[in-house]
Amino acid sequence: MGKYLSLANSNVLFFICLIPIICVITQSFIYIRIALKQSKELKMDQTVIKKVITNSAVFSILPSLPIVITMAALMPVLGKFIPWLRLSVIGSATYESMCADMTITNFGYNGLGDTSITTSVFVGVVYVMSLVALVWPLCNIIGLRFYDKAIKKAGSGSKSGFMPIAVGALFLGLMSVMGIPKFLNFSDPICILVTAVAGISVVLLDLLSKKSGLKIFSEFSFPLAMILGMFAAVIAG
Repeated sequence: MGKYLSLANSNVLFFICLIPIICVITQSFIYIRIALKQSKELKMDQTVIKKVITNSAVFSILPSLPIVITMAALMPVLGKFIPWLRLSVIGSATYESMCADMTITNFGYNGLGDTSITTSVFVGVVYVMSLVALVWPLCNIIGLRFYDKAIKKAGSGSKSGFMPIAVGALFLGLMSVMGIPKFLNFSDPICILVTAVAGISVVLLDLLSKKSGLKIFSEFSFPLAMILGMFAAVIAG
């Protein structure tokens, strides 16, 4: 096990990570308080407001499963606190895993899961995961208004225009870059198995949703597919 984990699991790093997480939690409570105050000023039915808050909290649990699963997967490699921080502030399951894997690989190691990395590599991973995440908030601050106007203008035509095709092509390109290297990794059959099981699971869950009329299967196909893929890896391993 890498010596860097003594730093990754240190109390100092815990308190460093705790500060921004407290800020995010505090911000959330402030927004809830402002929203409740505004709803009362607008004379909205408070029973309905409470019901909306409860339903939102309940329906946020399952979509959060991929985040919890990813955090559990990252902790053995990156320690307890950095995955906790990154997946609590701005980060996403896909982004954090991809950043960590690419950074470790570019340092000459086997990628995410290689616990033989050094402290320098660990610090590099933290820098990449944290600094790259700042790009889009900065882009939003600087250029979101102009981008939004351009998107609305480009999408003002028919649904068969350029924008729907461009967005679809970009999404397929992103999925190809992320998925194909895993699906065609013949040196690691378990990697191919996990990708295949997760992909087939999504298709089957979508079909089940259409046949049964229960949207829950389609809405939660992503976390369920991740769990089934991981289950397949455990069995195969």
